[in-house]
Amino acid sequence: MLILVILAILGLTTACWDRKEMDDLALVIASGLDLTDDGQLEITLQIALPTGIPTAVQGGVKKKSVIVISGKGNNSSEVVAKLQQQLSRVIYFGHRGVIVFGEQFARHGINQVLDTFTRLPESRYNSYVVTAYKTTAKEILNSPYELELIPGIGITKIQSGKLNFPIKIDEFTNALSSQGRAPVTAAIKVIHKDTNKETISIENAAVYHGNKLTGYLSSQELKLLRWWTGQTRQMRYTVQLEPEDEQYKGTVGVELLQGGMNIHSVMKNGIPQVRVSLHASVRVLDNNSKLDLSKINNMKRAETLVSKQVENEAENMLAHVQRQLKSDILGIGEEIHIEHPYVWKKLQEQWNDIYPIVPVNVRVDIKIKRTGKTQAPPYVKKTD
Repeated sequence: MLILVILAILGLTTACWDRKEMDDLALVIASGLDLTDDGQLEITLQIALPTGIPTAVQGGVKKKSVIVISGKGNNSSEVVAKLQQQLSRVIYFGHRGVIVFGEQFARHGINQVLDTFTRLPESRYNSYVVTAYKTTAKEILNSPYELELIPGIGITKIQSGKLNFPIKIDEFTNALSSQGRAPVTAAIKVIHKDTNKETISIENAAVYHGNKLTGYLSSQELKLLRWWTGQTRQMRYTVQLEPEDEQYKGTVGVELLQGGMNIHSVMKNGIPQVRVSLHASVRVLDNNSKLDLSKINNMKRAETLVSKQVENEAENMLAHVQRQLKSDILGIGEEIHIEHPYVWKKLQEQWNDIYPIVPVNVRVDIKIKRTGKTQAPPYVKKTD
């Protein structure tokens, strides 16, 4: 009888007591964090409006697809509570695809909100993290993006395309807690501002030192960072093979097919010395010169010049990252930890001071594997 009573009670209590209907939720697609001039935290939410998404019944009627709301307070839980008072639906972060850090907020330090991202069960660890480039997160989330009904989804898709530098919240927090690698995110900015073509673009990277933003990488430096981390998809370079004249620019454009990086370190007088090798096979995309790349001498010359150009860019990037930004976004400390674990125990506490003076030697080796259908350029006249 006792068992029957227990089963009966269980049967009566198995209902959807904690269910949340979609019609009762305010689905946050993107959120942004800013620091106000008086030191308060400002949170901006981009919330999807289901009535703004066209259906077969609605036809092509265009309605507003999102609302963007902002609130200020001392911490994230206080601000979200204030924002909830403005909404008839419950704020839900389970569909958030991107988090934007405003520049001023990122430069001040982001520790005060990281706990919220990792503690709440509905917060997704696979949400992308981006940093606003010389602007606020609020402005980014209020900017239009014509290719998608919801701009936040557009940002998420750009990141998932892996053509810039996609970083998710779990990857960001892992780098933040590491002593051998500094965090870095993609940097998003507004272009064509105050025109009918205003939109967003991701062309740079944001570099952090500890929990604070310290500077940005250019688009060329971002390409090298992608190469360094094994993300060489659709990476292209243009090299000057010969002087420009009235007819030809003298350039050749190549695209990486396969690329890789090897790193090795040795200890000398207690300071690590690092050797880096970047290697890749490429295909020729365009030849705006008089040279016939089917000839071995011209091909070797192109390989040498492309290798030298990338090598110079890598050295300039390292000088920028090491001496100016002083941030180990390349994970050199992690490599030393792997190769010299006992030495790393002595260095790890002083790594931020040692890293800027570590010698790093770079060598680049580029090989042309494909020249396309054509041999000599089609506009070069044939000779007997």
